[in-house]
Amino acid sequence: MQIDPSIKSRPKYVAPELVASAGLQLFVSESDAGHLLEPLYRQCSESGAQWLVAEPGNAPGTLADSLSGYLQRVLSDAPVTTRLYVAGSEGFLWDIRNQALSAGLVDEQIQLAPPISKARRLFCTHCYTLMEGVTSSPHTCSGCGRLLLVRDHFARLHGAYVGVQINAEDPEEQLEQEVLQ
Repeated sequence: MQIDPSIKSRPKYVAPELVASAGLQLFVSESDAGHLLEPLYRQCSESGAQWLVAEPGNAPGTLADSLSGYLQRVLSDAPVTTRLYVAGSEGFLWDIRNQALSAGLVDEQIQLAPPISKARRLFCTHCYTLMEGVTSSPHTCSGCGRLLLVRDHFARLHGAYVGVQINAEDPEEQLEQEVLQ
């Protein structure tokens, strides 16, 4: 499958660049993605930078949920010139971005590094289930069992690609798997 560059909802990622004039440099990463932000962190003065790392654990919800309370406290006292740099899986990037927006940051203050894998978060339009780590299309929904076409349309609110039933006319029809790009 070729990715259509005209799909406007699909996020475009570039390597983050340090904004030296920021009053607070905040780095947030999943544990296996810290290497993407480490060079930027090293450029910061110790007083103007903080690093939050989401570690897999037994906490309910996503890795981003485990940072939510702390991130909200940090951002509630952050100066207007704060910059946020995020690295990790695509779902993690967008969870942190959405938390930052709800705390008062704007997109211009947030830089998302390219995701560490091609796995996608998928949103089922039929039962509203979010699924992590989807690497091929079609994909069976873990909520309703429907066979979903993984669309290139990206829903920023959910940090997920949209999945729609692919075989509604003939649910018994088996379709060939396609690796996502």
